[in-house]
Amino acid sequence: MTKDEILKILAEKGDLPPLPEILMKLQNLINDPDSELEEIARLIETEPVLSGRLIKLSNSVLYGGGREKTDDISSTVMRLGVKMILDLAYTLQLTNMFNQFKSFDQYKFWMHSMAVACLTQALSQKVDLSPEEKMESYVCGLMHDLGIVVFEYLIPDEYSAFVKSIGPDEASLESLELEEFGIGHPELGARFIRHYWPVSPVVIKAVKNHYVAGDENDTRLNIAELVGIVDQLVVNEGITHGIGTPPEIPLSDEVCEKLGLFPDELEDIIETTLEGLDSTELLMKA
Repeated sequence: MTKDEILKILAEKGDLPPLPEILMKLQNLINDPDSELEEIARLIETEPVLSGRLIKLSNSVLYGGGREKTDDISSTVMRLGVKMILDLAYTLQLTNMFNQFKSFDQYKFWMHSMAVACLTQALSQKVDLSPEEKMESYVCGLMHDLGIVVFEYLIPDEYSAFVKSIGPDEASLESLELEEFGIGHPELGARFIRHYWPVSPVVIKAVKNHYVAGDENDTRLNIAELVGIVDQLVVNEGITHGIGTPPEIPLSDEVCEKLGLFPDELEDIIETTLEGLDSTELLMKA
């Protein structure tokens, strides 16, 4: 299967999942400075499953445990804040849209994606990113490996055979995909999102370029480079996407310098951010 053949399927396949309407409406409301929390709550209430799971999450250890229990969506929106509500809504919707994986473990894949999302968001507040990059940091992390899912969706038999052929300690997944198909999951994911989903160009750029090394002479990080760094940090913590055996690469002084953080400070952020990740199993349940 060649790159051109895969892109032809991408362009012509009629059953590729659209971005759920609830996400687009929620995004528009949150971006509207005149909207009120009550409007956002009423919109979420039109999706009972989403509403129920957000309430449940707001009472979890990760997002609100130990405080007074919330039992309605208005209180949940107040507790979590509108941006976290949107980020969690993306997570809940995406994990349900693609849930019949043949080539790899769905749970591992989404746990890795959520770990990258959470840590990218946490570190985005510590580094010199643009306001839009900070705003989209969670979704950039969540969607960074979406191209893997698109491969699985477009050519399940071929991609499954490819995944099974990957041995331990091989090259990066992207380089193996390029060798086998002429296109890697970062580019395929970015093409899919650009063609089918109305999301920010910042997200598309981060998905496409998270494997691209930054300019050594540029001291300022961009969101794509931050996602790439976080991806490796999460792998180093043993949270992988479940395909092959991604190598652990020790944290370098250059990475800490680029982030503007001392190694101990970075380790503390990683530990604090990921310690509650087990609670996100709630996101994987219908």
